[in-house]
Amino acid sequence: MCCLELHLHLSFHEVLKMKYCLSTLFFSPTGNTAKITKAVAEGFGKSYVEYDLTTLKNRRKYEALSFNKHDLVIIGVPVYRGRIPEFLVDFFQRFIGNEAKAVFTLVYGERAYEDALVVLKNTFEKAGFKGVAAASFIGEHSYTNQIAGGRPDTDDLGIAFQLGHQVKARLDVYDELSQPELFVKGNFPYKEITPSPTIVPETNDDCTDCGICASVCPMEAIDFVNFRTIDATKCILCSNCIKKCPENAKAINHEFIVNFTQNLISKLAEVRNEPELFF
Repeated sequence: MCCLELHLHLSFHEVLKMKYCLSTLFFSPTGNTAKITKAVAEGFGKSYVEYDLTTLKNRRKYEALSFNKHDLVIIGVPVYRGRIPEFLVDFFQRFIGNEAKAVFTLVYGERAYEDALVVLKNTFEKAGFKGVAAASFIGEHSYTNQIAGGRPDTDDLGIAFQLGHQVKARLDVYDELSQPELFVKGNFPYKEITPSPTIVPETNDDCTDCGICASVCPMEAIDFVNFRTIDATKCILCSNCIKKCPENAKAINHEFIVNFTQNLISKLAEVRNEPELFF
């Protein structure tokens, strides 16, 4: 149990002062979601257990986590095409909430998060978690730094910190029976997702076979022997291999993505959306 894991690092008197055991749980290939999730946790001003679900190894390690009513879990996921990755939905459904409190956060690339937040909320609440707050934040777009470049920035992280502080204050006021029901933006039934072409990053001749791309792929979609081979059934186009390549040897050159990205730049390059908070 995560409460027990946290208690091992705290004194008896520190445990007595805690109303909830705090944990963070996030999937963050490019690091933006992790920044937001940790900033929210830091707003509570207390120690917390971290579950980084970015690598396949860690997802296997933390599969079917179990919590209880003394836990408060801050959950962070990125948004791809207006939805959280389907494999994460399947993964989260195996968790056991046991009335644990949850704060749902997501990070999207300036365009829209559509039904992602309500999907996240419904998935965890169906697993026995109680949502007490939620928020959407903006991060640099996976395909280009011309959209929301450098975000989440200092202002975004400050809002995330204040979110944690506000949730703590609210939990100190409300008891179990008086906590209000959480409502977030999104459709139910969910908006149907339009299928897209099968696309993977391509590798050019600048590749030095360093293997960094394979080591940072959250899906282990890149072959560990031939780094130019990518399994299209596993790749989620998170662009982490592109961003982490020291030689700029990987890129998404498919016409569909190139045109999609240029269209986004023309519409969103000068746009600055702000975080949205829900209680």
